[in-house]
Amino acid sequence: MYKNYRSFYSILLLVSCFLLAPAFLLSQTTYSKNTSKEQKTTSQSPVNQSVKFRSNSFKPAWHLTIGGGPSLFFGDTRQYRYYPVVNYESEWKFGGSLILARSFTPVFQLRGQMLYTGLAGTRRPWKRYFNTELLEFNMNLAINLNNLINGYRSDRAWGVDLLVGIGLTNFNTTVYELGSDKIISKQGFGNGSGIGGRTLEGLLMGGIGFSYQLNTNWGIRLETANRALNSDKLDNHVGGFKYDIYNHSFLGLTYTFSSSGKNIILAPEEPALHIVDPDLMMPVQPDKQSDQEVTSFNRVIDVLELNEQPIEEPSEKTVKPEPEVKTETEKPAPVKTIYGIEYRVQIRARYGTRIGIDYLARTYNLPASEIKENTFNGYYIYTIGSFATYDEAASKRNSIRSQHGVYDAFVVAFKDGNRLQKLP
Repeated sequence: MYKNYRSFYSILLLVSCFLLAPAFLLSQTTYSKNTSKEQKTTSQSPVNQSVKFRSNSFKPAWHLTIGGGPSLFFGDTRQYRYYPVVNYESEWKFGGSLILARSFTPVFQLRGQMLYTGLAGTRRPWKRYFNTELLEFNMNLAINLNNLINGYRSDRAWGVDLLVGIGLTNFNTTVYELGSDKIISKQGFGNGSGIGGRTLEGLLMGGIGFSYQLNTNWGIRLETANRALNSDKLDNHVGGFKYDIYNHSFLGLTYTFSSSGKNIILAPEEPALHIVDPDLMMPVQPDKQSDQEVTSFNRVIDVLELNEQPIEEPSEKTVKPEPEVKTETEKPAPVKTIYGIEYRVQIRARYGTRIGIDYLARTYNLPASEIKENTFNGYYIYTIGSFATYDEAASKRNSIRSQHGVYDAFVVAFKDGNRLQKLP
């Protein structure tokens, strides 16, 4: 009866083991391909460089998941092969699960799980059934198949994970006579080596999980995984199938903690170039002080930094200062305004389709009235603020990064309402 189970779970364990080693290599290959695409794209347009770097900046974080759901036993003391009985001693039991996880890369997440649940099984021809109270601890690895196959995207809400792990289970089992509820035998209850005298057994686990990110911190998690014990004692009946198996599935909430760790840039940055602005006809180079500032934040680098020298365009817009009487103690104030130029903080961009402003306001806790939508090179870009100087915009950028969680926000320049390819 249970030969199919043995074959199925043997294959499951073998596949899980073979996936562990190649998974890391596949993830590196995927990111190498993405990197090549990024370099080709960035060589065409500076705005593509900023958008791609934004979407490929991964930040390791801690996650806490709490959930609950049904637990089912697969072993000798079970009435049907494929579905549980619900009357005359039901085989449905429920439990709760707590998971603490750390995501180190976009593909791999290491998790520690605690499960407290009941298990039950009924065998009517034997005129017996059993109940088990179980406490399990395991360590498992979640492999994100979306990021492994398709590459990492920070705006992807759905996730599918492959789960592989090992652990220990502590249980007390009581076997009853069906109909009379007379106790036939017990397992654990002070005679085992586990917690509180429970029977202690090792296990291997494998399963699959589905997640949906509601916002920056909260998400929904649906998960199911099978556990194969290294013994046949869970139902206190030795014989038939050599290894008892049980399944726990749950639906829960996941909270992602804000992290101050270092970003992992998945696409390498190209070296700074000496670029001539075709509008202003002045050479522009990155500013050293700005490089230090961005390094301290460990965030995405702005396209180019501001040249602090005042610039006046030789056009009719130039305002000529009125003549004034100079004295020995009075000096003319330096001109700080760059005519026709304003600076904003870009928070998001998407190619070809809009992002709802109300959605961005809820996600980042920003006033919807302050978010502006513009188009540039086929992208819909979303910005905050309007500033006369780069320093004012940089201060706003730092505030948005630290207080609103938009870690890859950066400063952009507009001229007469149109987005410039680079900072002037």
